[in-house]
Amino acid sequence: MGSRSDSEEQFTMDTNYTPPSTLDFASQATLDALAALEGSSDPRGEGGVTYDAIGAKTQASKRKVMSLDDETDDSDVEITPPPQTNMPRRKSRFGTATGKPMLQSTIDGGIGSSSQACRKKKPVPVKSVIRGRRRKPLTQSQKGKAKATNPQKKKKVEEIPDFDDSLEEEELDEEEELNEEEIEMDNRQRSDVWPDFTVVHKPNGTMKAQCKHCRNEYAWHSHSHGTSGLRRHRFRCKVYQRKNRNQQKINFEGKLHSGKYDHTVFRQMVAKTIVQHDLPYSYVEYEKVRETWTYLNPDVQTICRNTARSDVYRLYESERDALRRDLATLPGRVSLTSDLWTSIKREGYMCVTAHYIDRNWKLNSKIITFCALAPPHTGMNVAMQLLESMKEWGIEKKIFSVTLDNATSNDSMQDIVKSQLMLTDDLVCGGEFFNVRCAAHILNLIVQDGLKVVKGALHKVRESVKYVLSSTSREVLFGKAVVAANVKETRGLILDVSTRWNSTYYMLQIAVNYRKAFEKFESFDKRGFTMAPTAEEWTRASNICNFLGPFAVITKMMSGTNYPTSNLYFYQVWMIHNWLRNNEESDDEVVRFMVAPMKEKFDKYWDDVSGLFAMAAVFDPRFKLSIVDHCLGKLDMRTKDVKVKNLRERLSILFESYDKKSKANSPSTEPRETVPPKTCEPVSTEMFENYTDFFAFRKVSGVGSGKTPLEAYLDEPPLEVSSFKSLNILDFWKDNAHRYGDLAGMACDLLSIPITTVASESSFSIGSRVLNKYRSRLLPKNVQALICTRNWIRGYESYQNEEEVFGEEDKPPSVESAVGDEVEVAKV
Repeated sequence: MGSRSDSEEQFTMDTNYTPPSTLDFASQATLDALAALEGSSDPRGEGGVTYDAIGAKTQASKRKVMSLDDETDDSDVEITPPPQTNMPRRKSRFGTATGKPMLQSTIDGGIGSSSQACRKKKPVPVKSVIRGRRRKPLTQSQKGKAKATNPQKKKKVEEIPDFDDSLEEEELDEEEELNEEEIEMDNRQRSDVWPDFTVVHKPNGTMKAQCKHCRNEYAWHSHSHGTSGLRRHRFRCKVYQRKNRNQQKINFEGKLHSGKYDHTVFRQMVAKTIVQHDLPYSYVEYEKVRETWTYLNPDVQTICRNTARSDVYRLYESERDALRRDLATLPGRVSLTSDLWTSIKREGYMCVTAHYIDRNWKLNSKIITFCALAPPHTGMNVAMQLLESMKEWGIEKKIFSVTLDNATSNDSMQDIVKSQLMLTDDLVCGGEFFNVRCAAHILNLIVQDGLKVVKGALHKVRESVKYVLSSTSREVLFGKAVVAANVKETRGLILDVSTRWNSTYYMLQIAVNYRKAFEKFESFDKRGFTMAPTAEEWTRASNICNFLGPFAVITKMMSGTNYPTSNLYFYQVWMIHNWLRNNEESDDEVVRFMVAPMKEKFDKYWDDVSGLFAMAAVFDPRFKLSIVDHCLGKLDMRTKDVKVKNLRERLSILFESYDKKSKANSPSTEPRETVPPKTCEPVSTEMFENYTDFFAFRKVSGVGSGKTPLEAYLDEPPLEVSSFKSLNILDFWKDNAHRYGDLAGMACDLLSIPITTVASESSFSIGSRVLNKYRSRLLPKNVQALICTRNWIRGYESYQNEEEVFGEEDKPPSVESAVGDEVEVAKV
């Protein structure tokens, strides 16, 4: 309320008129109504209410002021307007420049004069107005916020001395505006950042936005400072990010996972990355690698190279213990391959690979040792290291065979190891199947003898390839010759290695396809290119390449590590023998010269490998003894029957040894999984309620009365080849293990024999990547940890130009490629 003059001011109002809901006018009307009820005099007329400004100051009673939203109908009170008297010009909230009072109850177009106030209007909901803007009625939650924000000031406003004009209206207006400004602030908090921030009032009158997570305060005001800065802080707030990661998220596989950072898991993943991709330990200290980790997760704790080395070795120990447990409970036997390798530092390393069929009937090839071997590399030293490796892994009582290259030191090493294992009677059949020659190495020796004879015939071809590859400018010129000759070959020229016959074969194969390009290149470089082969020499090179083709195909087939190869070897070796015999009368004189020394070398090794791998071929259910009978008959019909009978006797002796061993199996040995016979649900409870008797009858009838499982298997007709071209032999024995019993275990051990040392040699490709000229100071134990762990995690893979390029799976060959007709082979 504004201050009044000493003269008495009276005004009247219609009884049906609802007073405006401003603080000053409502309070005055209430005070006048209370005075009328107390019986005060009315000198102006009936129903009028008089107000004595001086007398009101003497009253000491206190009354509560009406609420802003009070909708009480004061119909029993009539307010008369004051007479039109001259009033001094003064500044008043409810007056004008002339000093005439106005009932300015609403600023935004409400009742603006006393005459308008006397008109009859229907009661309407009272609306609170602030600073000329219409506001919606407050909700209960907003009222609670306003009360909680300033309870002390609210209390001051509620208790005001009755009829006391000395209380300044400016103070009430200031408090009202402050409360409404806070309410207005609450209404404007519509940004998505406010669930994470709260407004804090400072003693100096300013407001701050405080983060609910880290309790940091930032400048904020509804008009001068927005929420962009708050949003930036929330993005960087580490406490908020840690809390937010506890929420389940969907990964790229569509599975829910916790976004919480686990430092242990992070270190394990880094160790696997180093092992799997042949990275150096210093990889974890690369600046950009660390920046990437920090960007992906600000909470990441970077590690140093020493920590990475420890983590890799810890991973190696964990995988080693798991593999050792698997080998300890292996139901069958283990075959080994071993080879030696010299690093770039001229240090000798020995690699030992274990081959076995696990409980799930899967063929496994695991590197169990890749250790430094001190010189001299004699048979005794190598044998002692191999025996130590067997004892370390606990497999000295489970060895079936050892496959080695054809070297004198290897022969003596095998004899020493065999004699040591025979002391405890741990070998099958007295070690008859212990020594195995590497088939790939034998083929290499056979072909090398043939290539020595035709070395001069290939001289010009080799020199032509060398001339082109010796200069970049010549390669560019040769590329133009290729375009001019319209050659479609996409492979580039390669130069062979003298000790690898297959590299010579691939060199000839590619060079022959570029024959026209070489002829065009000769016209481009007449002065320099003087070693161009003649037409006759190109024809001879093509004939030699065709002659070596079957050897390359067979070598590739026998070098698989993910499928059994021992059952394939017998027929493939016989095909080589048949191929050599067919080319003894070749039209090309050079080819005839090649065949003679190759056949002599082949006959030397045929007797060493024919017996063992003929037994493995028998356990291919598509061939059985028929494949042996066919091959031996083609070689020599006179000795065929004797050799087949001898083979059956050796199989019977081997089966008897397995039958005895199975009865004395260790309790820790777990049997392989078998597929039980599939049963149908019974039609009724009376018919076929239990199939146990039926399966027992089928097993007896399948084996035959008085026949051993081996005899029953050999007497059964082979499977139809046309219906089982891509048969997985291990799946067959898994499905029929319940029928043949110990014979299935015997088949697994024979099928797991590696016929080549390719598995061990493949590890040297990895070793050359681990121990290169930039990383030649690794300790032997760390080299073993890297190479072995990598093999256990990923297995064997193909490499080219120091990068992984082959994505093809190592699949077993179909029967058409493994056992093709000899006439088709002769046409290759």
